[in-house]
Amino acid sequence: MSFLISELDILNSFQHLVEKDDDNLVVVGSGDDAAVIKSQKKDLVHSMDISKEGTHFPENSNANDIAYRSIATALSDLAAMGAYPSFITVGLTSNKTNIKWYEDFTNGLEAIINEYDIKLVGGDITFGDLNICINVFGYPFMKPLLRSNAKPDDLIYITGALGKGRKGLIDWKNNKKSKYIEEFFRPKVRFGLSKYIASFASSCIDISDGLFKDLGAICKLSQVGAILRYEDIPITNDINDLAYGDDYELCFTCGIECEEMLRNKGLKSIGKITEGSNIKLTKNNKDINFKKTGWDSFY
Repeated sequence: MSFLISELDILNSFQHLVEKDDDNLVVVGSGDDAAVIKSQKKDLVHSMDISKEGTHFPENSNANDIAYRSIATALSDLAAMGAYPSFITVGLTSNKTNIKWYEDFTNGLEAIINEYDIKLVGGDITFGDLNICINVFGYPFMKPLLRSNAKPDDLIYITGALGKGRKGLIDWKNNKKSKYIEEFFRPKVRFGLSKYIASFASSCIDISDGLFKDLGAICKLSQVGAILRYEDIPITNDINDLAYGDDYELCFTCGIECEEMLRNKGLKSIGKITEGSNIKLTKNNKDINFKKTGWDSFY
């Protein structure tokens, strides 16, 4: 008897089902942040994200924040693909019986769909433990950004500091007033930078599961390794920010010819892509032994 031991194992067990495409409608299938599907005018980018109470947001969170966060984290997958959102569906499983809770949830939905000019086109609701399933659909700014095109000597970038969401959750649990609480409950989706890098980035992923794990996904699909310079990585708390996740920044790679252009945007390279398959962390040219990988909802 075999046992599934991680989220990735379970996803891999479904892989043969999503690879079936007799009509050649799937441009990019499972493996990236979202799927890309052929349509008559332009490719359609789709992703689905599930948020569960107690796992993806704490119990007793405000319903307004739950709605906003659940959609924002789903939209981040589109930003990672170099795509902008067009419409969403919302599936809600809830055991709440107070009408005020649903009014607050609706207000959170309205806030984020207005902020990003998205259409809510449908959904479903049923009774049960609180979780939200979001389907997001959109279109590429140019061509879809994938995880599989990083090349040796490409530079590695992230679009913002790591650990802000982590600190926000800690501060919320400790009843501490903090600007970081909004970073956790209402993360901003990096569509502006996604559009900016769409023409030259060689690969991209959103940092939802931790930099080490998500960069590892790029390295695996691109069949490369990486070196990260700890002193150049913007962090909020400590070294564990590299693996915690809940950042929803973008990690992307590009050729060295883009370095000055990105520096003018306030972005500094944090490392480079290498031959091989290992990810190495250094500080002032000395190796750091860092064994944490990243978020897995089954651990």
